[in-house]
Amino acid sequence: MGDMAEMRADKRRYLKATEHDDAPSRRRSAWLIIAAAVISVVSLALGALQLQSVQRAIGIPLPEMMVGGYDVDYVEAVRDLLDAAVIERYQSVHYLWFLLFPVAFAALIILLVRRFSRSPLRWLFYAVALLYAAVHIAENLVLEAALASVEITSSEVAFASFLTTAKFILFAAAILAFALSFTLNRTTSRRQTRR
Repeated sequence: MGDMAEMRADKRRYLKATEHDDAPSRRRSAWLIIAAAVISVVSLALGALQLQSVQRAIGIPLPEMMVGGYDVDYVEAVRDLLDAAVIERYQSVHYLWFLLFPVAFAALIILLVRRFSRSPLRWLFYAVALLYAAVHIAENLVLEAALASVEITSSEVAFASFLTTAKFILFAAAILAFALSFTLNRTTSRRQTRR
């Protein structure tokens, strides 16, 4: 009994010492999380506002907002409605806000998972966040290329449409990955505390 109590006391002392040593890195991690969250929220809000402005100008939803995808006729209809001034606004979303947002959001998910999870699955959660960012940026570029084409091809639009749907699925998966990593970490911590 005495040995067990001593082992627990040693473990508590070790955990306290480790927490003390990790304090500067935890503070740095907290600041990085705050910065990534602020950049994510601001870039998403500004990008969404500009997209709404473009949608009001042309009168129909933009392809990247259509969860179920779209076809060649729809992309052609959008292209025909975009004038020079509106195109500039639309491109600023693709090349600025929706380039910044997926990178900041993926960084946020990775930082949160790293901070709150010790699960071996965390590498899978990192991969989901990175894949989301890659798909979102690829969707921007493919849509820009399609809208700039003289003749929009069905294969080009099919790929863009696939990326749009995948983007929404991966966004939800990235949030779920963080929630799952946090839950798994709490479950593991409870088990270790009982020991």
